[in-house]
Amino acid sequence: MKTADAGSQMYRRLAQVKVTARLLEHELDLAKDSKEVSLDRVLADSVLETLQIFIEDCDQLMGTPARGENSRAPEPQKPAVTRLN
Repeated sequence: MKTADAGSQMYRRLAQVKVTARLLEHELDLAKDSKEVSLDRVLADSVLETLQIFIEDCDQLMGTPARGENSRAPEPQKPAVTRLN
């Protein structure tokens, strides 16, 4: 039963990624006569956010740790140098 729930959740998230892919396809089609594609910053932020949410949801369903900013491994501390006079 849990697999069915995970599948339906994944299907809903996949729908968002499909819409994002269609949006990018539309933007590429508009600029087909040019080698450059211009995206509005808000649009690029929305695309990135949608992909990040999808990745996080996939990670949760698969049981792998999230790769967000808060879950980064701590940076190794540099050794402190003490000066003795």
